[in-house]
Amino acid sequence: MVRVLIILFATSSPVLAQAPEGGFCIANATDTSYIFITETRESVRQVEKIGPGGMLCASQTAAKDGIVSVFESLDALEGCARIIPRGVVETLIAYAEFDRCAWSSHGS
Repeated sequence: MVRVLIILFATSSPVLAQAPEGGFCIANATDTSYIFITETRESVRQVEKIGPGGMLCASQTAAKDGIVSVFESLDALEGCARIIPRGVVETLIAYAEFDRCAWSSHGS
């Protein structure tokens, strides 16, 4: 007889979060609040100020990918953007202007 112990736990860590089926997300693993944006190929856009540990998701897209962006403020001209596949949570590790942010997909 084989016994299996399954341990489940809940966390607010964006690294362990999952994207909604058919959607994609951007998460904040920094210690600062930033303006996060999700945009589907169908032009459905969400903009929200997200604090440390927070996440913003595009809940549904028919496309294979979408765009996530982050800015220091609503009036900032420069920020960082990534095209990510549906089903993925892209996590911001460190913010730097001019598209020099560190992302979880960089392996850094």
